Amino acid sequence: AYNMKNYKLLLTGLCVGLIGFSSCSDFEDINRNPSTADAEYTKPDYFLNNSIKLAQQDPDVAERMVVYNWASAARVCGEMSFLNVGRYNDGYNAAYYNQVTNWLKLATLSIQTADESASLGNLGEHEAGFFANVKAFARIWRACLIAEFTDTYGPYPIEAFQGTNPTFNSEKEVYDFILSELKEAASAIDTSITPTETEAKGDPGFGYNAEKWQKLANSLRLRYAMRLSEVDPAKAQSEFEDAAKGSLITSLTDIYAVQEYSGWSAWDGIYTRSWDDQALSSTMSNILVGLGGIAVTEYRPDLASYIKPMNYLGEKYEKHYAENTDNPTKQFWMDGIPENLDPRALKIFCLPNDQAAENFIDKGSVEGHASNSLVDDNGNPEVTIDAQYTWNYYPVGQRGAWSAKFNKNQVASKMYQTGVLLGKNYCDSSNKRVWFAPWETYFLLAEASLYGWSTGTSAQTAYENGIRASFEYFGVEEYVNDYLASTDYNRVGTSVSFTHTVEPTAITVNYKDGYTKEAKTMTYNYPDANKILYKGKKLNDQLTKIITQKYIAQTPYLVLEMWSDHRRLGLPFFDIPANETTLTGSDMEPYWNANSYLEGQKWQLYPQRLRYPTSLNNADATNYNLALELLGGSDNVMTPLWFSNRK
Repeated sequence: AYNMKNYKLLLTGLCVGLIGFSSCSDFEDINRNPSTADAEYTKPDYFLNNSIKLAQQDPDVAERMVVYNWASAARVCGEMSFLNVGRYNDGYNAAYYNQVTNWLKLATLSIQTADESASLGNLGEHEAGFFANVKAFARIWRACLIAEFTDTYGPYPIEAFQGTNPTFNSEKEVYDFILSELKEAASAIDTSITPTETEAKGDPGFGYNAEKWQKLANSLRLRYAMRLSEVDPAKAQSEFEDAAKGSLITSLTDIYAVQEYSGWSAWDGIYTRSWDDQALSSTMSNILVGLGGIAVTEYRPDLASYIKPMNYLGEKYEKHYAENTDNPTKQFWMDGIPENLDPRALKIFCLPNDQAAENFIDKGSVEGHASNSLVDDNGNPEVTIDAQYTWNYYPVGQRGAWSAKFNKNQVASKMYQTGVLLGKNYCDSSNKRVWFAPWETYFLLAEASLYGWSTGTSAQTAYENGIRASFEYFGVEEYVNDYLASTDYNRVGTSVSFTHTVEPTAITVNYKDGYTKEAKTMTYNYPDANKILYKGKKLNDQLTKIITQKYIAQTPYLVLEMWSDHRRLGLPFFDIPANETTLTGSDMEPYWNANSYLEGQKWQLYPQRLRYPTSLNNADATNYNLALELLGGSDNVMTPLWFSNRK
């Protein structure tokens, strides 16, 4: 039996472990009272199971962190105009901070309980081996959570929950620790140990399959080694090449994903709040439109009557959309569906009133899709728009409170009726939340190979395997060969074919004056590569292709990774936020002005992190100030993290 005296001492040590981090007052909400707990509730796998479960995020914190912050910054949820324009909320930050530290506490408990159990010397052969594996699994899981924390806030205290009050560590020290933990944990796993049926039920991702956990550790090590590519390339290469020698997640059978379930709990899906529109962003739209050259009618022939040719931009409404952005499709409303969309586009998102779609999500009355207006300066309807079966996005940065033009745009303010929205399966808790998938392994290998690192594969092979894995996941693999060969550009000048690196040039396109309906032509200019954030100054080079494909494949679950890639590389192309006046109440306000788009992209126009909650400063000002000293800047959204692109 487990020694309850030692267990209670362990818990006491944890409770005093870190002032400012989540306390142990909520322990009984998660576990039984230690004084009455039986052996089942003091085993290391029990604590790890609870950490994994709670980290799926209940609807309250998921909305505040995933939707308003990570997905906003990653340009997946366009209509939020929250973190993507530097807005913040201390309550939201605190809600996540309190929970993530609790998940970390439970993972640490799992590790320490495994050690305590082993020290007693009274475990059976199977349990001894299984507990040792659980300790390794917990180290892997904790490393993933630590990365989640530090990629969100910055410096983190590595020695948290060890029985003494720790101090914060620099992001470099944190990443050294993460990479070391993953390497040691992977080598410590005994793949010959098979969990019992009961034990396997405690792991919602892998069923405590040792081989899969080992693959996850090595694959995560690739992820976090690559995070250092810009700030410490030698360390990144060394760690990456070593990890690449191990077994990796390279097939969908090894995907680390956790089933979502409806009901108010951590098992709920992270996009389940019905009042969040979760509308397509301008960034995402420009990436998906035209990419791959696959006609929508190939997989949805029933939409033929709504299709518009690729050389048609739509109807222009310059009085209702801001102009001051480098978004090449700014001020246009597409009165239909572009001829070519990436085949995954309508698997992730759904069109307004597309009731024939498997993922149709009706967030408003069907009739509401047909009659939404753009009003004049007096509030009277100026244009009535039929939004049914149209492909339109929410432009980043535009809010009625900031923009006189956008304030008159009632179509955009009713995106739940008029916009392209995240599909039903992501919003009704019927999916599995993806934590690590084979496409990410392949795209990481592709990027590393492009740098000349030793990976055992070529950049092109890994790139194409990543796309194939993503297409298989979305069930559109029949289009993958034509897609891979395509040299068609998307709206920001990137094509799919790995060997096609010709930069796009301006073309002549058709459009309508939205107010008069007069047919017109114009020169369509792709973004100016000399003014983009990416230091490669190309729109269609091979690194841009790799990160663009990775970005699409990670949508919508791995938004933190999508944001981290953009912070690291400035890829893919994120348009500059637009409105006519100011970004009032935003940390971006000192850096942004109405003419910023003329000067070109700079990292100060994109959010870099979240603020620490004020509760940390209130509870432990010394540690808080140390964290900011290590961060190297003030505690605001625009202070870059250590690994970020700071050109």
